[in-house]
Amino acid sequence: MKFDLEALRTEPGRSVSLTRDVDLPDLEWQGEILRVLGPVHVVASAVYQEGEFILNVAVRGRVRRKCSRCLVELVEDVHEEGTPEVHPAEVAGPTLELRPFIEAGLRLGLSPKPLCTPGCLGICPECGADLNWERHREGCHGQTKRLDPRLSVLRKLLDEPPSER
Repeated sequence: MKFDLEALRTEPGRSVSLTRDVDLPDLEWQGEILRVLGPVHVVASAVYQEGEFILNVAVRGRVRRKCSRCLVELVEDVHEEGTPEVHPAEVAGPTLELRPFIEAGLRLGLSPKPLCTPGCLGICPECGADLNWERHREGCHGQTKRLDPRLSVLRKLLDEPPSER
């Protein structure tokens, strides 16, 4: 999916729009592999005015990823619209390829901490039990609140009698 920049330059102020469904391969995002399900619906417009290209890209798609608490797979609907800045000095050649802007739109539309359900309990860091489906395993201390060892100095301050401070 591309915009013809020469055509935009010849008619400053005229907006050109494109609407397409684009197939994308899996994407990498912060160490996570995102599986793009089906085509991504893209609506893009561009205009050339005052020596700059103004681009607007809206994407709608579905992405398979993992819950941030329990690691179960889930499908997230992504809807993102943005106006990235494109300076003429950054554009080499007669066309502007939209694929990087489409991929960026998908990434920006993702939830920072996806959850399989709003009340997901996650995995116990002590015993590894998926707390959505099972209880803590025998001998697990994950149920009891323990003081972070880095805060033990503060605990000592609280335990000292007031006269010693």
